[in-house]
Amino acid sequence: MLCWRRPSHYLIALIVSGGISTAHASFTPNFYLGFENDLYRSIITPTEFPILSAGTFFDSVNDDAENESVFEYKGNLGIRISPLYPQAYEIQSQNLYWGEKDKSYESALRFSFGRRLIGWTKVDELWQTGIIEPIDDWDRLRPLEEGLTGVFAYTETRHLSFRLFLSYVFIPNTTPNIVINDDHQFVDVNPQSNANPPQTIQLLGQPTPLGYTLDVPAITKIAFRPSFMFMVETKKEIPIGAKFVYGYLPVNYFPVGLVGTLNIINDNLPITLSPRLINHYVYDGELSYRIGDSWSFGVVGLIDDPVVDTIAADVTTTPLSTSYTITPWAQFETSKWKVILTQIWVSGGLQADVGPNTNANGTSIFSSNLLYRNATQLLIKAEPLESSHHPTIMAKYVHEYSIIANWIALDLTYWFVPNFSGFVGGDLIGAARNSSPDRGAEFLADLRANDRIRCGVTYVF
Repeated sequence: MLCWRRPSHYLIALIVSGGISTAHASFTPNFYLGFENDLYRSIITPTEFPILSAGTFFDSVNDDAENESVFEYKGNLGIRISPLYPQAYEIQSQNLYWGEKDKSYESALRFSFGRRLIGWTKVDELWQTGIIEPIDDWDRLRPLEEGLTGVFAYTETRHLSFRLFLSYVFIPNTTPNIVINDDHQFVDVNPQSNANPPQTIQLLGQPTPLGYTLDVPAITKIAFRPSFMFMVETKKEIPIGAKFVYGYLPVNYFPVGLVGTLNIINDNLPITLSPRLINHYVYDGELSYRIGDSWSFGVVGLIDDPVVDTIAADVTTTPLSTSYTITPWAQFETSKWKVILTQIWVSGGLQADVGPNTNANGTSIFSSNLLYRNATQLLIKAEPLESSHHPTIMAKYVHEYSIIANWIALDLTYWFVPNFSGFVGGDLIGAARNSSPDRGAEFLADLRANDRIRCGVTYVF
């Protein structure tokens, strides 16, 4: 039987999108040019992965001349490409919206339009799961949250704020792209894609070649799908916080359906991969408590309820089921330092594989999109001061108990002058098992060999 890990992340990019981290913002658009080089262990291909990035960003909110304006706009647009591997590229946009400010009181109901990052759930913010808002995980070890695209409405009372989102446009996650060549074999163009499907399988005691084909749905079926979100939360002025979110939207990734049929004439096994387009309901409840200006604590409960889709008898796939997530967190923050300690527990979400090509031993052909099952994370950030010559530090440690995995990430960014910065960092990853007993949590196991050192420079002009 087939044994192929993580195909749900190996679709050729159907729609490309993403996000850019910026250090400065102003009414006039800024442009940036950056270069990064990632060096991986020798068992990863390619071991050296240079990245060239360029783009623009703008934000009227932070411009002094616009602070009294009723309207605001914010956006970024850029491209990343690897000069040595030009098939590895993406177009990025984390925010791209215009509308009336939330804090404007010119009207009772304020609207904004476009692509906007809101932060609907603390789970996405802390763990980059992409449950509600999609993520740019072209670099899966440094994922970026992205905004939803559509119409946003906002209003508030003395103690509560309300937000509504409506859309018929869907932009999914960006994942490490791979290419199927003319021989119907997968070719890695991003070292984090980890595409390692089998080239042959044993049939009647003989190795039989496999040939892969992607059956991509029409772009209209992917991009034009309805969604809505509703959020009510207490105002920030209240020490005890509460939030409730309810929504219906497309799942931000594409579970894969596999069809394999023996071609007796050519003595091979063609494999057709089809992305499944699934919608889901999301329920999110959060409680938090703030002590002074430095300490805050909270807990999040999230239910992800996918809509059951029809699976043909000749398709092998992993059916999704309702998942339940609980995430408590604690945060200490000063003018420069931020320390966050958080835990995540996830149950459900996956069923056993169905279809004619399931593994006889019960293990799944596919890796799941449930990144964690039972994990603890410690995150430390040191934000830069207004002047240059002060570093930004990010240090993160994650331990996944279900597969006994550890991930240490460290980045240091130094601003030589206000517009020119350099950074150095890296990742160390280890895992004792490939998957947890109840599936999921395979994210770190799949990337356990991706230890790397990364460095680069960025110039803003």
